[in-house]
Amino acid sequence: MAVRKPCRSRGCKTSPRCEHPWWLDVMHDHRRYRMPVDDFALARGATAPVTSKQEAEKVWEPKFIAEIVSGKNPRATIERETKFERPTTVADLLKLYRTRYVEVEPLKSRAGMVRQLNVLNAHLGTLPATALERPDAIEDFKARYAKTRDRDDQSLPGRLRHVCNWAIGRDLLTKTAFHPRGVRIPAKAERRRERRVSEAEEQRLLEACKLLNEPTRSMAKLTWDDVHEIRARANAGVEQRDIAAAFKISRPLCSAIVRGHIWNPEVKLTTGDEMRDRIIGALDTGCRRGEMLKIQNKQVDWRHRWFRILKEHSKTEVARVIPFEAGSRLEKLLRRRAFLGPDAYVFGEATTGEYVASLKSAWETLLLLANGIKPTRAGSGKRVSNRKALAQIDLLAGHSSITTTQRYMNARASSLAESMRQARERRVNRVEHSDEATAQIG
Repeated sequence: MAVRKPCRSRGCKTSPRCEHPWWLDVMHDHRRYRMPVDDFALARGATAPVTSKQEAEKVWEPKFIAEIVSGKNPRATIERETKFERPTTVADLLKLYRTRYVEVEPLKSRAGMVRQLNVLNAHLGTLPATALERPDAIEDFKARYAKTRDRDDQSLPGRLRHVCNWAIGRDLLTKTAFHPRGVRIPAKAERRRERRVSEAEEQRLLEACKLLNEPTRSMAKLTWDDVHEIRARANAGVEQRDIAAAFKISRPLCSAIVRGHIWNPEVKLTTGDEMRDRIIGALDTGCRRGEMLKIQNKQVDWRHRWFRILKEHSKTEVARVIPFEAGSRLEKLLRRRAFLGPDAYVFGEATTGEYVASLKSAWETLLLLANGIKPTRAGSGKRVSNRKALAQIDLLAGHSSITTTQRYMNARASSLAESMRQARERRVNRVEHSDEATAQIG
């Protein structure tokens, strides 16, 4: 399966950077299927010729394969609709917008847009489509979400404006209420989020990681004091069978505790350690969560002291390097994970290096613990049920200094590393001075 340009075999010396069209080339059931990407895409809703190989691979090649596997002939002529039947309700308009724009264009925020359309459909779907040409319905809807804490909700008026403009361009609406004398979307009214974590917040998060290693559970039979006593007796030469009998635990469990693998059969010892490493990684690299979780050991360059963010893992589809300084906590973290092998994920599972796709449950528990709130769950394996308490915690994990520097200064990695070192020294000095002032006052 491939997306390629066959012009090289015809003598084109600049392929694949030439202007010749891309082709879909797929083998299925011992049969080869080939056709130009434009012929396939334009017949299925594309609004312009496909010039990007990435768009061809991510958007149109899966559709091409799906039609072949389902028994359809992708070369069969499809009459493309040149005119849409004018929708009668807002729900019909939103459905057209989703099928003709959201699901066709190569959009990275597709999931978020679908959520927004669902909210718009729930509140405006029964209205006639022409209601969007007047400001009354839009202003009523906008007023309901003016003071919301959810960032996606705040962008709903903007999504609705785009729907109206898209519909006007296809003669589905004659005008829009979003104009200089109509409905306005003031950016200053939106709720701003501070993307930096203060020293106090950072310290609370790191301290809470220790609590993740010893969560309060009704099934827990041991405490840390018991664990320390078991290991102390083992180091003193006491037989493990005697220790197991004394603490009323099984011998395999006693052995695992002595070796430092676990202390409780229901809880992994590495839960808090894993989250501590991930918090440090997020703060010291400025990476997005998805980028950070996909970093592998083979992408760490110890000679230049940086690691690479691959283009396919970056939200902006731009490869970049993140430096780290010698002796920093980030370097120590990277070295601890090196034994897992080149293919292991640095911020993956601590003992195997396997990829971890989601941290939501552990992150929610950590937020509650860092703010002195006891996490509660409806059952084993369930997410925390303190939803109202979580909503009141205004903390967004992230550190924008490094990415902002890269975006606006186009600086070298070595310069960034030096800036990081100086910034960290200033940060440490501020913490030390604040501690001294507190001690003197006390």
